[in-house]
Amino acid sequence: MTDGEEREIRGRDETGREAGSAEGRRRRKRIWRRVRRTLYVLAGLAVLGPVVAFVITYFLVSVPDPNALAASENQPVTLYYADGSMLYARSGPASHQLVTWDQIPQTMKNAQMAAEDETFMTNSGFDLKAIARTVWNRLTGGTGGGSTIGQEYVKNATGNDSPTLRRKFVEMVESYKMTRTYSKEDILTAYLNTVYFGRSAYGVQAAAHAYFDEDVSKLTTEQSALLAGLVQLPGQANNEAYQHKRFTYVMGRLLANHWITQAEHDSAQFPTPVPDGANGGSSLSDRQFIVSQVFAELAQHGYNEEQLTTSGAKIYTTIRPDAQADAEASVGRIMAADKEYPDEGSALVSADPVTGEILAYYGGDGSTTYDLATTPQQPGSSFKPYVLAAGLRADPQNIGLDTVYDGSDNQVIAGQTVHNSDGEGSPHITVKDAMTESVNTVFYRMGAQVGVEAVRQAAWDAGIPRQITPALGVPFDSLQNDDPATGRGTGTTELGISIGQYPVRPLDQAQGYATFASGGQYVPLHLVSRVTGADGGQLYGFTTPPRPAFDSDPATNAAIAGTVTESLSDVASSSGDGLAGDRPVAAKTGTAQLGNTGHNSEAWMVGYTPQIVTAVWFGNKKQPAAIYGNYHNGKGREHGYDVYGREEPGYIWQAFMDAYLNGKPVTQFPEVSLITGMAPSTTQPPPPTSDTLEPTSDLPSPTSEPPSSSWQRPPFSWPHWPTPPTCLPDCPTSVSPTSTSRHRPVHG
Repeated sequence: MTDGEEREIRGRDETGREAGSAEGRRRRKRIWRRVRRTLYVLAGLAVLGPVVAFVITYFLVSVPDPNALAASENQPVTLYYADGSMLYARSGPASHQLVTWDQIPQTMKNAQMAAEDETFMTNSGFDLKAIARTVWNRLTGGTGGGSTIGQEYVKNATGNDSPTLRRKFVEMVESYKMTRTYSKEDILTAYLNTVYFGRSAYGVQAAAHAYFDEDVSKLTTEQSALLAGLVQLPGQANNEAYQHKRFTYVMGRLLANHWITQAEHDSAQFPTPVPDGANGGSSLSDRQFIVSQVFAELAQHGYNEEQLTTSGAKIYTTIRPDAQADAEASVGRIMAADKEYPDEGSALVSADPVTGEILAYYGGDGSTTYDLATTPQQPGSSFKPYVLAAGLRADPQNIGLDTVYDGSDNQVIAGQTVHNSDGEGSPHITVKDAMTESVNTVFYRMGAQVGVEAVRQAAWDAGIPRQITPALGVPFDSLQNDDPATGRGTGTTELGISIGQYPVRPLDQAQGYATFASGGQYVPLHLVSRVTGADGGQLYGFTTPPRPAFDSDPATNAAIAGTVTESLSDVASSSGDGLAGDRPVAAKTGTAQLGNTGHNSEAWMVGYTPQIVTAVWFGNKKQPAAIYGNYHNGKGREHGYDVYGREEPGYIWQAFMDAYLNGKPVTQFPEVSLITGMAPSTTQPPPPTSDTLEPTSDLPSPTSEPPSSSWQRPPFSWPHWPTPPTCLPDCPTSVSPTSTSRHRPVHG
């Protein structure tokens, strides 16, 4: 190739590259031009799309009519016994009356705005900042409000509360349309006429009667503040702690918005509502707690009281009228002997252990606003069956009915001196006899052997809830110390759990013992069998199947439960609480001492036959105080004696069980391979581990002074108690928990 030819070819290549480069630039420009146009279109749609959607939705939606809404809400909720007879009917036409703007006092209007929508009189039916906050919460997996009063009215009218952005958008448009159709006065009046306040009270007039037995026009500022606050969570309307919290909040917002003066705020007194049911519906007296617990149970399954009321629900409970009557009669007969002690009370929960159906439920005589059956108390020695279950599961070769322990009094275990009640016990005693005699040193040592985490887990597996909801206060993490700053469980459990340091509810004890009674099968105790709507369609039905509690192997699971049952088989007869007809029964007592006073503060009897399980608690209804009895005392004076588990609670349990089982066949517990524990336990305590109670320098000595006499249950936050008293009848007065929050000291 000549030099000329090479230059010609090179020139053509350079020209081609130049041409290609120019074409590439033109191509890239065309692409970016298309991208920019697309972005412009998308940006326009982002701006105009919501506007167009808003306009279209605006013309499609209709504004809810308050009269039609009031009519749809005006449906009664009816509760039925297990046999189909009526237990309770709530609400009705007379309870829902529409009132005018002029009939509603300004203080009620201000209170509702303070509670829910402070800018109501000036906003356009929605709050963009609040909506943006709600959208962010939804996108990040959280929840949030952001609704104005107009939006809340729309939600109530449509009954649509689904947590979707589409529902929120339509609700916003409807609320905006309301502000263009009606005046603010009309909207607020419609809202106050239809909003749910709890106690089956729709509308402010019904609420004024339900809570204060007053006409709406006579509501005070304090009463208005409480009612307005209850709208947030009407299902908690009878919870005193919640009432006080919301009252305080609304009064604070009234002050912040200058709707009341500082002097009015500072002088305000909490307006105590009248008892629920006093001004409408059936008068329940001591059965009011059944109704409350039914609604609480359904709320756990996603059916709140407002939804049930608007659907005209028919709720079929598991309560048997004959069993409920037997429970009330048994409590009434024994408690009548103690009428000179009016602050003493009792709770009883009884259930079929196989089906989980609660047959009788007694939360008190109606003299308290809180339910004693859901008020946590320390179980004392009635907690020992869970310790044994933990031992049987963890070390069946060495822990069983025939295992011999040193059960002598005044032993040092894990660094603590442990006492037995009245110095009882023996240097050589079997587990079976130790359970019958309630020997603390045996079960304290057993808890140290297997570790507190194993004891706690066995109790949880039996059915003690991991989080307990008290009748008053807020839920707390069970069977562990809690952080005073947060109220949450720390995960740390002390060895005092072995003799009942941590509080549980009577309902929980019925649940746990039901698992033992059913051969180790856990079935949730429940009050509701099914719910239907006004049209007869089923809304809810209990369908939870049983599950093995202690081991996946059926034989092992049954052996653990059956061995616990056998360990409890002599307790009732030895305490004088055996059943008529020589029925086989498994039971355990428990008693708590009031500090070092030598008197008791509460007592338990929990037990079962194959057909029925019953938990009974007895104590002071208002505060930890000495409990005395006059019914019968097999050991000592007959009048004003200190009540132990074998007495008042034992007599109530015995009377109820005999009455319920009268005429029913005597049924034996199923035969299982009992765990006997072949190797005897050492008499020396194991070295402390992370699962056992470490020696602590600030624990009280055997001669330590009792807690301050100023110790009281604080109102509205029970059971958050200060430093607890020590225990008496079956547990060491020298052993008390280092934690001072939520629970009192160990019991027996």
